[in-house]
Amino acid sequence: MKHVSFLAILLLAAAPLSAQCLLTYQTEAINAFTVGEPANFQIEAVSGTEPYHFNIYEGELPAGLHLTGSGKIVGVPKAEGESVVLVTVTDAAGCSLTQAFIVVVNP
Repeated sequence: MKHVSFLAILLLAAAPLSAQCLLTYQTEAINAFTVGEPANFQIEAVSGTEPYHFNIYEGELPAGLHLTGSGKIVGVPKAEGESVVLVTVTDAAGCSLTQAFIVVVNP
């Protein structure tokens, strides 16, 4: 029995190594936007299996802005302010990573 248990432990320990998620964000910060000017900012992820899908896990973008599934922040900001959003990226292999971003809208 000891050999079977030891083998099972080895297999379980090795499983995460073969299914390791290396997905990371290349984007470190989001550029500031300006009220009334069209926004077009791409959040970038790397080291995963494309295609990537982005969504807001928690928080809200400032009024007038929207995050597309491909990771673009688009729209026209309506008011100045600052917010924090948690953005989750998920790759085609099912790996996901969430990161906080500060979004600033200047007057």
